[in-house]
Amino acid sequence: MIVIDASVALAWVLQEREHPDVAATLEYVSEHGAYVPGNFHSEVANGLLQAERRKHLTDTDVTEALGNIFALPITVELAEPRVIVSNARAHGLTCYDASYLALATQLHLPLATIDATLGAAARAAKCSWKAH
Repeated sequence: MIVIDASVALAWVLQEREHPDVAATLEYVSEHGAYVPGNFHSEVANGLLQAERRKHLTDTDVTEALGNIFALPITVELAEPRVIVSNARAHGLTCYDASYLALATQLHLPLATIDATLGAAARAAKCSWKAH
């Protein structure tokens, strides 16, 4: 199992394939599952809504994407708030992003992200996931 962040899920939908790990991450999650923190759902929904507002997706696309993402074997697990704040301070992250890193370290799992700042924090914490 791995921890995934909203940037990966949104890249699946928005077909941002320029990052080499996006398709492999989707395949891995489909087969093995993933963990996400509690803010994942609202971040994904917000990202899809923003894409709709920018006319990159239709309302039908958003509904379909939500169904596809949340049909994956994703488990919500809450990260320890003190660890979230500590990670945010240490790596210059928002608490939203730090929640993914906190969950990965809490569960001793790698973190899949295409967010540059969160990716650097995951590498520093030695929990960065790389598709094989």
